[in-house]
Order: sequence, then structure tokens, then C-alpha cells
Amino acid sequence: MSKSLRFLFALLSLLILGMMLLLHSSPPPLDWTPSYSQTDSRPMGAQVFYDLIRKVPGVKSDNLEPPINSIGQAPEQATFVIINHGYTSDPQETEELLSWVRKGGHLFVSARYFAGGILDSLGISAGVGDFEFPIEFNPLEPDSTTFSTLALLDPLESESRVIYDRFHQGFFFTWKDSLEVKVLGQIQPPSSSKELKPNFIQIPLEKGLVTLHAFPEAFSNYFMLHPEWKSYTEQVSGTWNWENPIILDQYIKDERSSALTPLSLILRNKYLRSAYYAAWIWVVLWVLFEGKRRQKVIKLIPPVKNQSLEFAKTIASIYFNRSDMTELGHLQIKLFWDFCRRTFYLNGDPDDPSFIEHLVEKSGLDESLALPLIEKIRKAEKQAQLMRSDVELIQQNIEKFKSLYHHGRNLQSAN
Repeated sequence: MSKSLRFLFALLSLLILGMMLLLHSSPPPLDWTPSYSQTDSRPMGAQVFYDLIRKVPGVKSDNLEPPINSIGQAPEQATFVIINHGYTSDPQETEELLSWVRKGGHLFVSARYFAGGILDSLGISAGVGDFEFPIEFNPLEPDSTTFSTLALLDPLESESRVIYDRFHQGFFFTWKDSLEVKVLGQIQPPSSSKELKPNFIQIPLEKGLVTLHAFPEAFSNYFMLHPEWKSYTEQVSGTWNWENPIILDQYIKDERSSALTPLSLILRNKYLRSAYYAAWIWVVLWVLFEGKRRQKVIKLIPPVKNQSLEFAKTIASIYFNRSDMTELGHLQIKLFWDFCRRTFYLNGDPDDPSFIEHLVEKSGLDESLALPLIEKIRKAEKQAQLMRSDVELIQQNIEKFKSLYHHGRNLQSAN
């Protein structure tokens, strides 16, 4: 390895080392990505909530597979809890869950948005506050104009309303008056209107209950560690029947699939991520420098040129530079007779009068035009020596015959 290459590698190593030291010394920014996972200690994880829930007496279990596969084995008198940033269900899964509820189960779903058929099946619609975003709005740095207010209604007990100091658009539910719905909680979204909207409702379904909660942030680490807010979460979870089994869903999580891959574990850690990118930089540099140094030179072979035209020009110049043009003239006449045989399907010798008659007949030319040209060609063929002027005259007669055949058949002589 040359000195310049060693210097370049040393410089790059120092730059990468300095970058890693800078990353290590700088405080990591808070990650507000919502996951509501039982193992996530970030602000929007739910590690604190699940740790506290498991200390409460009662039968509790985790669901680690799609609800459509596990709800059939769930006890009829149980509470199935789903907490996630969003909840999406297909019609078949919705029907399985609601069928289980009709037998006496309690389905509790807390999510910001609902997609799929569960709201339609229950006759519920979802709404959101009419917050007008300013031009330079940053949801990670909210102000008092973007705060939401939470309130609980009877029979739940709430000493005071909760003012949530993070941005929340204020998701809520609406329904027709004919539907039997019990409102357990409300939210005042950040909007021009200060009206409270229902975001915590309960719908009876034959022997069971469906509880919908549009504020999953209540189960996050950030919310649970606030001394004045955790009572709200206690009241919300108080709607569960703790005398029956509690099934805590761990399958419907936004970051469930990515957390299972080894690459995602590396990229989520800033130090492992820096080492991963540094390794790729080293690999690319090695390919560029080492691979280029050891690779043999590949000889560039140009494609063979078509020199047919140059060859024809060379042969033609040889003939034209000679004073005796007899050979060239006879060759032209020979090629003309060959043209006549192939074009008009003639046999025989051009000296035979029948050959000339058949040629005139099959060419379709008038005898007064064709015979003089053919006679001139035959006359030149019998000459022992031909000059340049004779060859040019032969060429003119041949071209004139071909021109009359292609463009002037059945034309009468001007005479």
C-alpha cells in the first residue's frame, strides 16, 4: 500500500472515530414514537403501565398472536384489552371479536384512530378536532394553544380535569341518537370550539360490552409518571372486571414486526448504528482502492469495421487508372446479360436472335427503344479493345435499358 493511500485511510479512521466520540458525548434526543409496548421505556412506550398491571391481583395473560386466532380460546367472561396508536381490523376478525362479545366478553380498545369494520359494525363514526395548524407548527414542541383537556363522567370518579401538555388532535366518537351508547369520558380538543367531545364510550352488545377509548396516551410512560394524571388511567382501567381474566394484547403494536429483526435492533441503538455505517464505509473504500489496484487491465477490442465500400472503391480505382478498359467493359456486359437471365428467366446465348426476341418481349419495352440499346451493347462486346469512352457508353446504355424497364415500359418511340 502506498504512503498516500495509508494517509487517506488514517485520515478517514480519525474522522469516523471523531464522529463516534461526538455522538457518544452528545445527549440523545427523546424519541416520541408511539409504540405502547410492554418492553419500551421511551416516553410513548407502556412499560410502566404493564409493570403496574401485573402487580394487581387477578388472572392476567398476554396475547401474542392475531386476535382472530386467539379469541376462540378466550374465556367467555373475560376482558380483551387492545392498546395501540391505531387499530385496524378486517371484517372477519371484527365478526369474530363481536361474536365473542355477544357471549359475555368485554372488548376494550384504546387507539387514536380506528380503521376497518369495527366502527361500522357498531354504528359509530370517528371525528377529529378542527385544529388549524400554524405555518411553523412543531408537534414535538407544543404550546398551551395545542393542549387537550380530558374529563371523566359518572360513574367514574375524577377529582379534576386533566390538561395534557402534548399535542393531540382530539379524536372523538359520534353516533345516531337511536344507538344505545354510554359516555364515560370526554375531550376538549385544541380547536376554535371549546366544546367537550366524547372520546370514551361503552356499547352494550347482548351479554357483553365494547369499550372504545380514543386516548391511548393515557397508558404511556410519559402519562403514567405524571403524579396528577395517573389517576385518570386508573379510572379508565377500572372499567375492566378484575374478577374475570384480563387478556392483554401484545400482537397489535406498531413496532412489533420491526423489533423482531436483528437489523432493526442494530439501527435503533445509535452506537451500533454508527459502527454499522462505519463498517459499510470501510467495505466500500476497500472495494474502490484494493479492488482497483489488483484488477488486471482489460484490453479494449474495437469491433471490426465494415470495409466493403472501401474495397469496392479500391478495385474500381484499379480499373479506372488503367488505359486499357477492355476487361472492365466486357465485365459490365457480362453482368448485364446475367441480369437479363435472372430478371426475365432467359436461357441461351445472347448471340442467338431468339434470345434477343425473348428479351424484348419479356421486358415489355417497345422494339424501337430496346433493340438499338441491345445492338450497341452487342457491338461493344465484339470489340477487341475498349477505351474509357467506350466503357462509359456501355454503362449509359445499360442504365438506360434498366431505366426504361423500371419506369418507361410500353412507351412508344418519339420517332
